[in-house]
Amino acid sequence: MLRMAAIHTPNALATALGLVAALLIGDVAINVGLFSPEVVLYLAVAAVGTFATPSYEMSLANRIIRVGLLIVTAIFGGPGFIVGTTIWLLMLVHLKPLDTPYMWPFIPFNSRALKDVLFRVPIPTKKQRPQAIHPNDPDR
Repeated sequence: MLRMAAIHTPNALATALGLVAALLIGDVAINVGLFSPEVVLYLAVAAVGTFATPSYEMSLANRIIRVGLLIVTAIFGGPGFIVGTTIWLLMLVHLKPLDTPYMWPFIPFNSRALKDVLFRVPIPTKKQRPQAIHPNDPDR
């Protein structure tokens, strides 16, 4: 309902309306006893994370994983969350799309590649291609 209200409200008021409505609804839900403050905080962080994800496909994947973890946690509690998160991370470690490890450069660890990921430089200034893609000619 908040999204629909924001769509049908002029742009200058949409952000303020959404923030005020979210604060009021969250406060009422806590006061009524419908949710605990921790649940409201988790939902707020999840909503911000959903909007901050640059790729639509990745946001859908995150949503599916989040629902799966919520179901496992609801059924098995805290240990279910830990086991579910561990299984998810192990799946990511073993995933190799296009014969490249998904978690590269973390697993297998490559400090030079990790530096390139964290501190981006213009492509023309790079002298070598990443080793994870198994290039025929490593030099550019």
